[in-house]
Amino acid sequence: MAAALAVLGLAACLGLLWATARPPFPLSALSPAPSTVVAARNGLPLRLFLAPDQSWRFPVRLGTVSPLLPRLVVAAEDKRFFRHPGVDPLALGRAAVANLLSGRVVSGGSTLTMQLARLARPRPRTFAAKVEEALAALALERHLSKEAILERYLSMAPYGGNIVGVGAASTFYFGKTPDRLSLAEAALLTVLPRSPLRLDPVRHPTAAKAARDRLLAALARRGVVTAEAAAEASRAPLPTALADPPFVAPQFCQLARELAGPAPRIDTTLDPSAQKAVTDILRGRKAWLAGQGIGAVAAVVLDASSREVLAMVGSTDYFGDTRFGQINGATIRRSPGSALKPFLYAMALDKGLVFPQSLLLDIPTGFAGYSPKNYDGHFRGRVTMEQALVTSLNVPAVRLLNDVGPASFLDLLRRGGITTLDRPAGHYGLSLVLGGGEVTLLSLAGLYADLAGGGEHRPPRLLAGRDGPGTRLFSAEACALVTETLAKVERPDLPSSWERALAVPAVAWKTGTSYGHRDAWALGYSADRVIGVWVGNMDGAPVKGISGAVHVGPILFELFRAVEAHGSRLATAQGLNLREIEVCADSRQLPGPDCPRHVTAKIIPGVTRLGPCPVHRRLLVDAATGRTLSGDCLETREAKPVVVARYPAELVSWWRASGIPFEEPPEPEPGCGAPAGEGPRIVSPSSATPYVFRRDAPAEFQRIALLADVPAGSRRLSWYVDGELAAQGLPGERLFWQPSPGAHRLVVADDQGRADAVTVRVE
Repeated sequence: MAAALAVLGLAACLGLLWATARPPFPLSALSPAPSTVVAARNGLPLRLFLAPDQSWRFPVRLGTVSPLLPRLVVAAEDKRFFRHPGVDPLALGRAAVANLLSGRVVSGGSTLTMQLARLARPRPRTFAAKVEEALAALALERHLSKEAILERYLSMAPYGGNIVGVGAASTFYFGKTPDRLSLAEAALLTVLPRSPLRLDPVRHPTAAKAARDRLLAALARRGVVTAEAAAEASRAPLPTALADPPFVAPQFCQLARELAGPAPRIDTTLDPSAQKAVTDILRGRKAWLAGQGIGAVAAVVLDASSREVLAMVGSTDYFGDTRFGQINGATIRRSPGSALKPFLYAMALDKGLVFPQSLLLDIPTGFAGYSPKNYDGHFRGRVTMEQALVTSLNVPAVRLLNDVGPASFLDLLRRGGITTLDRPAGHYGLSLVLGGGEVTLLSLAGLYADLAGGGEHRPPRLLAGRDGPGTRLFSAEACALVTETLAKVERPDLPSSWERALAVPAVAWKTGTSYGHRDAWALGYSADRVIGVWVGNMDGAPVKGISGAVHVGPILFELFRAVEAHGSRLATAQGLNLREIEVCADSRQLPGPDCPRHVTAKIIPGVTRLGPCPVHRRLLVDAATGRTLSGDCLETREAKPVVVARYPAELVSWWRASGIPFEEPPEPEPGCGAPAGEGPRIVSPSSATPYVFRRDAPAEFQRIALLADVPAGSRRLSWYVDGELAAQGLPGERLFWQPSPGAHRLVVADDQGRADAVTVRVE
């Protein structure tokens, strides 16, 4: 008999060991997906996101919880927790006796480990379920430490509604983290999981207070806490309402969560003080903008050195504007207008094509049917690179992009983080530099930060942590020259005297206004901060007269004054490879002996391309008539040298067409041969332009203009079509050709015999 009992006992033990070899559920059930806390750079929470099961759940570690709470939980729920193997036979026996005596269930006798098993896999409260919980508890104790079990219980205990765990309970009942709980608060959180609905302190404060105070009294009797501490805690008020979760920078937090992925805590770069200042300013401007038909404004603030996003306001009314309030204006795709021009000039500086004092042409120009115009509709002839960028002229920028190449410029913008330019270069063409593509405010501000940072690109960063390696876009010298130029753009706050004012931020800045008058921008940077502002309508509705300078510039400088209240300096670098030299005033090239005037220019030695001045030339003229001599005439006539200026043919052609006087070179002496030099160049018609003859329209309404850029020495032009004279006239005179279907050869010749030809096809 004894042997049989021993065998049965051994079998029971083996069966128990087998039954508790592993829990009846995966251990991952003890770590359900958490809610997410998005925190600012100072650690304070900005916004909370629900867990996938729509619960508020913030898992805790014992080290992040007030020591009072686990001590009270163990003392109240499972005083032999650290001594039993998961099941407490004494507690079960005591519960059984109490239930029998009362005739109903008044005590469950469950250990914390058994309660954890029930939380992982809820079941109806039956005897069979209790046995399963006991076996699961024994299995859990074989796989987890006591500390791990206690941590998981504290993270999964129910606290009413969708509040799960002490992390969420502490947040919503007391508005604090669980490491700061008082004795009264810890006692309430200890008893609340017993009946979260009946003991809800907000809805049933009397029952909740009675349960809390009974626990405090029992703990005092057992010496867990002192009587004085228990009495003081019993006088503490209960929470009367759930705390509102924080809701700062909602669109920033949403973007940070998308970037970070699922995580219980996301630490970000946001500066709450900067965020509040920017939010207040934009909200204060909302009525002013709305009065002008502009419904939305967004802004971002970056640290110029680290590229950390310090503030982001995607809209000013997240909940009040039911249609557009939740759209993030900092990340929507919009046309930047002229805001990309600084990067083209920086690129051209690095290619040696320009320097701040070099001359660019601002004249009517056609590119295979595309003819850019300046914002004011006027042309200025010749302007410096600095003037072209400061006044945001379109024509010089498009001409420069044609020299640089749209594909190269597009590649640079993409390497600079403008990923929304996702079409081939041919899709954008030369209009790219005028806003022919789409960007986001955040990525555009990041590119301006590259100028402030000396030309190294690093993307804007929302998440805390170390930054990755950068990509070189521009030289430090090009950035310095562009920064110096942009600092000369007239400011709306102090147009001409900001340098003499105290505590005024020094800012290099640029505006942009999109095609169709839909978007307006202003972006600027100092040595420490980069700020970008966009205004427009979220639905893309146009606004007549919208302007970056008028509607956005004032907001930009108000923001700079807020985030740099003590003033700032411009971004500068030390040890730059820059040099000041003398160049010819008329050509901005290296002056020859005949150059009458010099100007000072700042260049990048070894990069800036400079050649001999092509404008001033020494010619021999007849001493009596003043006409140009050449060939055999030099032997038979008395000659004297003179210096003449020969300007680019297209500039001379525009001067003539506009009635602008200029010094023309002397005419050639008759009979002395054709002079050398540049002749006329055909502008229209163009071999790159498709022409279609419409048979349903009168032929006289389908004429094509005959246009040519003409050097100063030309007096008369003759146009030939397929070998026959088609038109004659003075340079600048309006001449036309009436085409017919087919391929045609056009030739233009000036009165000095110089010619140009082009073949066009009319379909």
